[in-house]
Amino acid sequence: MRRLLRIVDPLVRSAPADRALGAVFRLWVSALSRAEPRAAARRLLELQDQLAARVDLLAVDLDGGVHAKHRLIGYHDFFVSRVRPGERVLDVGCGKGELAYDLAERAGAAVTGIDRNPEALRFARSRFRSERLELVEADALEWTPPAPFDVVVLSNVLEHVAARPELLRRLVELARPARLLLRVPVLERDWTIGLRRELALPFYSDPTHETEYSREQLAAELASAGLRIAELDERWGELWAVAEPAPAP
Repeated sequence: MRRLLRIVDPLVRSAPADRALGAVFRLWVSALSRAEPRAAARRLLELQDQLAARVDLLAVDLDGGVHAKHRLIGYHDFFVSRVRPGERVLDVGCGKGELAYDLAERAGAAVTGIDRNPEALRFARSRFRSERLELVEADALEWTPPAPFDVVVLSNVLEHVAARPELLRRLVELARPARLLLRVPVLERDWTIGLRRELALPFYSDPTHETEYSREQLAAELASAGLRIAELDERWGELWAVAEPAPAP
């Protein structure tokens, strides 16, 4: 099979073959579109998901293992600008360490990044080295912080967790942060979410998500941990929030 692919790949990727395959693809899409509308919409949305997943993988390859969204939307700036030099920062679900590194190097914070994915942490240790960055393999629902932290960061993490209120309460109780910095996906990103629901198709932006958010849901989950939203912004289909301990009644 590998030998066959080595022979076929250059032929398929040649300019004439690319044009021919593109024409076949367009004819296929056109044929699908002429089916019964609900069936056609389902099939084309499924095809869109497959293409989006492939583009997502290529976006990682574009920047040598780091998803291009880090560079293109500049979302690290939100977090870096809200952390002061010398503060102790806990980055929960730090993944490959891209944001944790910037918090250490650009904000001048002492950062502990925790993640339960050993492969992601291996990448982080090889690519993002800093004297102010410590990386720990751990599950945030089980790990006990060794000391208080000034800031807890949850960037695209909560939506992957089923026990979200429990995680938030645990972080508030054990890490005792002065503030949390969060980034979560918005559910109602565009009109196709409603169509996908009607067609009984997956409608989250990532199949590993346990939920996606409205402003009200985010506020309610934070309130369950004794937190209030001090700052909230919405862009790029995501909510960006600063949360602080709510004042005692």
